[in-house]
Amino acid sequence: MTTADTRARLSRSTRFFARLQAFDLECPHCGTVYQIRMKPRKDRNWDPWTGRFHCTTKNCARVYVLGILAWPIIAAPNAASAPPADQVPGPRQLAQMRKEGGGWWLPDEEGQRYTRPHETNLTTEEERPDDEEDD
Repeated sequence: MTTADTRARLSRSTRFFARLQAFDLECPHCGTVYQIRMKPRKDRNWDPWTGRFHCTTKNCARVYVLGILAWPIIAAPNAASAPPADQVPGPRQLAQMRKEGGGWWLPDEEGQRYTRPHETNLTTEEERPDDEEDD
C-alpha cells in the first residue's frame, strides 16, 4: 500500500475518543527520541490539553498535534504476538532511550535491523535522518 493509498484510507476513517498520557516518541523531523510521562509540573515538550508536541531540539523546534490511530485486525489463528514493527526502537532510537534510562534490550535475532518498518507511522517531513545512520 502506498502512502497516497494510506492517506486516502485515513481520510475516509471515523474519529474516536483517545487520550495520550505517557508515550515514547521520535520527532518526525529530526529523529530525536522523547519519553513523555504525565507529571505534576508542566512538560515543555507536551501539552495534553491541546495535544501539541514541541520538539525542543535547537535546530528543529517543530510543533505537531498528536493523536492515536486504530488499525483493525482480522483475527487469525497464527497471528504474531510480537509488538508491531513501528513500536520497536531501532539502534539509533535505543541509544537515545538508554541515555535517558528507559532503553529496551531486544532479543538477539532483532538486534541487527537495517530496514524501515512498514508504513504505519507516516510523516511528510523530508529532512529525516536516513536509515543508514541507524548503525
